[in-house]
Amino acid sequence: MHQAGDTTYSPAPEPLEAPYPPGSLDPARAALDTAAVAGRHPAYAKFGQELGNTSLIEVPGPRGGATVLAKCEWENPAGSIKDRVAHALLGSALQRHGARPLGELRVLEYSGGSLANALSRLCADLGVPARFVLSSASPRSLLDTLAGRGARVDLVDKERGFLEVVREALRIAAAEPGWTLLYQHRNPANVLLQERTTGAELIGQLGGRAPAAWVASIGTGGTLVGVLRALRARFPAVRAVGVTPAELPYGSEQPPNGRRKYAGSGGMGHGIRQPFVTLYDDETEQRTVSYPRAFAAMGEFHDLTGLRIGSSAAANWLAAGEVAAALPPSATVVTVFPDAGTPEEWERLGR
Repeated sequence: MHQAGDTTYSPAPEPLEAPYPPGSLDPARAALDTAAVAGRHPAYAKFGQELGNTSLIEVPGPRGGATVLAKCEWENPAGSIKDRVAHALLGSALQRHGARPLGELRVLEYSGGSLANALSRLCADLGVPARFVLSSASPRSLLDTLAGRGARVDLVDKERGFLEVVREALRIAAAEPGWTLLYQHRNPANVLLQERTTGAELIGQLGGRAPAAWVASIGTGGTLVGVLRALRARFPAVRAVGVTPAELPYGSEQPPNGRRKYAGSGGMGHGIRQPFVTLYDDETEQRTVSYPRAFAAMGEFHDLTGLRIGSSAAANWLAAGEVAAALPPSATVVTVFPDAGTPEEWERLGR
């Protein structure tokens, strides 16, 4: 573990701050043939077979307000919505790698936690070396898991914020081109697979019931934007609501900070906005949730339902409830529960 050539989408990764090219989200220009990749790699195929088709459940909402439905992404094989992202990003890398020996592929990515967990499992199953750049605030349970799977980890001081985690991965990719950077914030496979799978599943589960709003934490923007694209194709009037931490909201001009934030929130600072989301800025409402409130809501939701949800899921639940409170009982708000939380979070909650 350390302190702090090819890529899957371009020969030279653009920095997070660079404008995102809208055409890159055109499925015809950013095709991901997961079936072809699965045909060459049985371990990749097996992971994909276990992925998705997660439950959509009704969750406690405001009295007299709209119904709130949430998609339970902890049902994925490695326990989070990032399993879908891992499958997409690694599939994109394997597709570009082609018929070359698998041993020549070495995967590099940064993560807030769940993506590293999912990618490390998939890479271990395939026998692909993996390297992750993480914050020093990463939970011990994750670091132990990554070590057990043989993954290399570079830690960045948590006080420097998540933006520096991303930048460190970019520096490594530039200095050591033998590593293939997946770059979740700019790789179109992130959005397109969410559109094809999570979004398509939601539409089927809604059964024609038109949602008034889609609520999701921004993170990379992959889930928010990918699902929105699917929903808008079927329900053009659906509102988009993005959720970020009060400690560093989306697009904040504040510098990055080491304050605790709810998981996978992806606040950047310095006015930097997540590239995928910038394409939908004029169509996305912004809400914030503080870490203490999200953390407390984990326990509240557990007391109400007996289900464990992570802090990002709790933030989504709170924001979805706010939206639902201003809508009539006949309306529906849909959101996503990315995971069930970490052992460390539940230990702090005493549950």
